[in-house]
Amino acid sequence: MEKKETMEYLPVEEVKTQGRFIKAIGFKPKTAPVVVAAMGLALLIPDSLYSRLLGFLMITLAAAVFLKVKDYKVMDIFDQGIMFYEGTDAKHALFLPFGDISVWRTNSKDGRDFLEFELNDGSKIVKSTFETSKAYRALYPLINEKEYNHIRIKQNKESQPSIPEAIHSIKDRFLKK
Repeated sequence: MEKKETMEYLPVEEVKTQGRFIKAIGFKPKTAPVVVAAMGLALLIPDSLYSRLLGFLMITLAAAVFLKVKDYKVMDIFDQGIMFYEGTDAKHALFLPFGDISVWRTNSKDGRDFLEFELNDGSKIVKSTFETSKAYRALYPLINEKEYNHIRIKQNKESQPSIPEAIHSIKDRFLKK
């Protein structure tokens, strides 16, 4: 799920990062399976067959995620840019300074979560991860002015007429008749 045009991934050892390391973003969910397992354990306590069956099911699902879903590095967030990893082996990477990003956002489609980055040259980087909220919480304080919803809200505020303009518009509409 990645589109790259002019970007070149280099071996990780050759990639020059900028700034201080903030957060690593992986593919595998970490919080949700723990919560599901805890809920499953809690459902084992009541003396009810259905409750216990549901509890065992939830614990089994959480264990399956822990054991079967492979985790790999998706990106590392620094205070001056993002290092994107290619593929699941994390042997090749690309560092992108925040200045090269024009818009970014989180998105979901068909049960999959994505981080989308549109670059100044029009190209896009799309990364699939179950940790989109973790990435959002790390990126928003750093580059909130480039976040899609932030930009949209700002544009809506600027396009709304002021109260005197709205009153004149309403007067003109009704007095023309």
